[in-house]
Amino acid sequence: MKPDSRQIKILQDYLHKTLTYRESYEEIYDHVLSALEHQPADISFQDAINGIIINDFGGHRNLLKVEKAHKDALVNDMYKKYRSYIVSYFKVPNLFYLLLAVGATCYGFAQIRVSISLIIVMAFLMILAPYIIYLLRLYDTGYILGTTQKSAKDKSFEILASIPVRFFVIVNTFAIWSGEGFYKVFLGTNNYLLAVWFLIAILYNISLYKLYKYEFQTTAAI
Repeated sequence: MKPDSRQIKILQDYLHKTLTYRESYEEIYDHVLSALEHQPADISFQDAINGIIINDFGGHRNLLKVEKAHKDALVNDMYKKYRSYIVSYFKVPNLFYLLLAVGATCYGFAQIRVSISLIIVMAFLMILAPYIIYLLRLYDTGYILGTTQKSAKDKSFEILASIPVRFFVIVNTFAIWSGEGFYKVFLGTNNYLLAVWFLIAILYNISLYKLYKYEFQTTAAI
């Protein structure tokens, strides 16, 4: 069976109405279209669709369960990929470059005078960078994929991007509660500690950027 443009539109509208996420829509839509090619031409389009959904997905109501399982798998893969980026910095040869970066950063910070203004600027950059990456990802969704339909990975990526600001809120709340002030709680009087926080933020944001680029490189290759 080869569906015409009207029948394809009916199928697209049904799946858009039933499913929430772009990835599950695309996978199920492609599966149904492929399965239709093996359906006999003497049955109705509706009967063919119903038969595919019942036989391949367990029925219309089960589509949501299929989508949830697909979402969970995508999110787990995303977190696993992000962890692999972090772990890669501590493996040879990246470990060698990391040690050089630690030494150079600590030396550089030892030569400068740390002030509250510098801390504020660094904190702002650490918080802003992940959200810039998050916004780039949203932009590329519309630009590269030509759709703004929700992705199964949107919420999880947003959580990753928001971790720095949540961290700073927690630290600042503790500083206010303890009466010590943000500067002392976060840094004490140690320039090297500031260098360590700076490097952690850099590695975190590089990994987040790699995750964003990997997602769209994979999509473009499909």
